[in-house]
Amino acid sequence: MVSPGELRLIDTLTEKDAFEPEIADNGAVSYPDVTRLLDDADGDPVDVLDRFAARGVLASEFVSKVYVCPECTTEGLQYTTVCPACESEHAIETTVLEHVCGYAGPEAEFDAEDGFRCPDCEMDLQTEDVDETERYVCNECPEVFAVPEDRLWCRSCFAMVPPLEATERALYQYTLTPNGKQWVDRQKAALRTVTEALQERRFETEIDATVTDETESRSVHVLAEDGLMGDQRIVSIHETPDAESVEEFCAFAHSIDAHPVVVTTSGTVEGEVAARAEGSELTVLAFKGSETLDTAYDTVESAGSQQGLFQRLSAALDVPVGKR
Repeated sequence: MVSPGELRLIDTLTEKDAFEPEIADNGAVSYPDVTRLLDDADGDPVDVLDRFAARGVLASEFVSKVYVCPECTTEGLQYTTVCPACESEHAIETTVLEHVCGYAGPEAEFDAEDGFRCPDCEMDLQTEDVDETERYVCNECPEVFAVPEDRLWCRSCFAMVPPLEATERALYQYTLTPNGKQWVDRQKAALRTVTEALQERRFETEIDATVTDETESRSVHVLAEDGLMGDQRIVSIHETPDAESVEEFCAFAHSIDAHPVVVTTSGTVEGEVAARAEGSELTVLAFKGSETLDTAYDTVESAGSQQGLFQRLSAALDVPVGKR
């Protein structure tokens, strides 16, 4: 089922260029526009975007990468270097003098009151007896070295992670594809058509309504009420209604004393859904395009066994009349 939040999300891209990631100063990655448009029940925004990209509704374009802490899953690790001996960050690049006696240390160690002297052999320094280089000196242990080791530092749990042990995460921006535009137009047309049909039957309707039972609040595509007759219906727009989603939707409808209506935009439902609709507890309608709803639809054993999304969209324009 495409949730009201998901439909809201995809519809926004008909006017907005793209959803782009934002990286906060602390390294956290978010898609604030996506989070704002989705409902809590829709789950992780990135998972929703990736799911629609996999279906061809959205296109994804690589933006950058972030690294995730393997200890606490915090995003945006900070690069640093450490001493290869004790792994302290307090290893600073400095000027190092190496005397012919073999002793090497920071330049400050050779500074004496009357000139420069080796702190190890106590010989006065001669230019030809000293090599000067830029090296790293650890302030937590005696180590002096040319190349520090790379680490990624976690701001949350303070772990020091070798780069190859961190979890790499690619960031993408998401745009609406031409096929995605056709898809969202079809879902919106089905939503508009069923809303108008209910209004013709004197129902007061609310699109993208929030409905609350004793335990939860959720968004529904359409809430329809007949105050005079005490009749209430909620509508779910679905490409190919599956048994699990319909079971959950019917349970929620029952909890608020409403009749569930499911609209298939592909003209196809799972066999278990069709069997359920044979009774009085569920209404299933097929959107045939051109603002037409029909009680006739096809059935499949599993929604996942159908052909590709956009092939289904094309096929839905000419669905055979009658149930199989």
